[in-house]
Amino acid sequence: MNEMQLLEEMCAAVPEPDPERLAATRAQVMSAITGDRGRTGRGLGRPWSAPFWARGRHRQGWIVPLAAAAAVAAVIVGTQTVFSAIHSPVAAPRHHGSAPASAGQHREAGGRTGTAYVTSGLGTVTPIRTAANRVLKPINVGANPDGIVFTPEDKTAYVLSDSLITGPSTVTPIRTATNKALKPITVGRDARSFAITPDGTTIYVANYYSGTVTPIRTATNTALKPIKIGRSPQGVVITPDGTTAYVANSLAGTVTPIRTATNTALKPIKVGQNAGAMAITPDGRTLYVANGRNLVTPIRTATNTPLTPITVGLSPVGIVFTPDGTTGYVLGFGGPKNHMGTVTPIRTATNTALTPISVGNAFPFIVEMAITPDGKTIYVSNFRRGTVTPIKTATDTALTPIRVGHGPGGIAFTPDSKTAYVTDAQGPSRRSGSVIPIQIATNTALAPIKVPEDPVAIAIIP
Repeated sequence: MNEMQLLEEMCAAVPEPDPERLAATRAQVMSAITGDRGRTGRGLGRPWSAPFWARGRHRQGWIVPLAAAAAVAAVIVGTQTVFSAIHSPVAAPRHHGSAPASAGQHREAGGRTGTAYVTSGLGTVTPIRTAANRVLKPINVGANPDGIVFTPEDKTAYVLSDSLITGPSTVTPIRTATNKALKPITVGRDARSFAITPDGTTIYVANYYSGTVTPIRTATNTALKPIKIGRSPQGVVITPDGTTAYVANSLAGTVTPIRTATNTALKPIKVGQNAGAMAITPDGRTLYVANGRNLVTPIRTATNTPLTPITVGLSPVGIVFTPDGTTGYVLGFGGPKNHMGTVTPIRTATNTALTPISVGNAFPFIVEMAITPDGKTIYVSNFRRGTVTPIKTATDTALTPIRVGHGPGGIAFTPDSKTAYVTDAQGPSRRSGSVIPIQIATNTALAPIKVPEDPVAIAIIP
């Protein structure tokens, strides 16, 4: 029996636990199975760069000794994470690459402008000038940096760092003009997601283990009084008009609206167990919530009323919309009995799911999805396969996968939709990290850009 079959049988034999953890232990088990022992990182062991749905789930962990299958199975049962990750991988997307890109110009020769910011599991953020793909000095931001958001004028980047073991999580401001990190802002325990209001005045941070959402005033970079949400707040999205933040509560199976004017939590909306990934249509009228093993629940934001859930086939882990809002795309992931990853289009006018688009065998690692600013192409990274699959939204067809490295994860685009940048968490030495540019017109991967080990999230400003 090979290693993958061993893992599959163990996962199939484990009773389904509560889906509190989504990736860390699974990653450590796989690390041991594949021979990634002895690497040094922080604390008790090395950090692991979790793919899209598990942003923030890489931990100061331990290396699992693979003396016998029973030992690994005991670890899996004890931590209740591997089964959860494979059978119910529904979690909130991080906000890497999704912040507004409006001002904050960084001009260089070559016709292409902008700066990419790449977080590393080693505790840094690395700027890359995209005009020449020139790497600047890494910025220290603390343990386990994950997602990145920007203020609307792009003057400040905010980096979420999840320090579950060492203490409360933090949000670190970075002045983009100087790439200088300011004093970290302390939030709650196990912060899993954050979002910034369209006017850039407030950031909302979901603290999973604290059961709260922490507002941050960006004018003063101060945390306000936490808002009590309940069980397992995980995902955060904000309406385009900035009036309401929605928080997915995974174990409670609800979505809680928060009035941003008063930071008041309203009555939770029932959507089903494992509520996680969310997205709002560009017009702000409908919130879509991934929940359960194969459902997406639309919610009318005007009345906070849930509509009939939409069946999408595989466990939904991410949602994006075309700029005109006519079509949503749902990233789905199977498990030990169905290894495939799919992207299912949904017509928002009728909430009808169309034929799923296959993006290949993804087990046991999930994939990540992002859509170009012009809405013409979706890119799906497949960590296991070392590829990125383009999908043309005009025809909902997958093109030939692009070979990009050994462990592709985060995806971000230049605002002109000409270049995609993909993080690669595992180089040939298993100690290296890189970012790989892709020319979108030809779907051609360019030379890798070396960055610190374990790149996680990536975001680009003009």
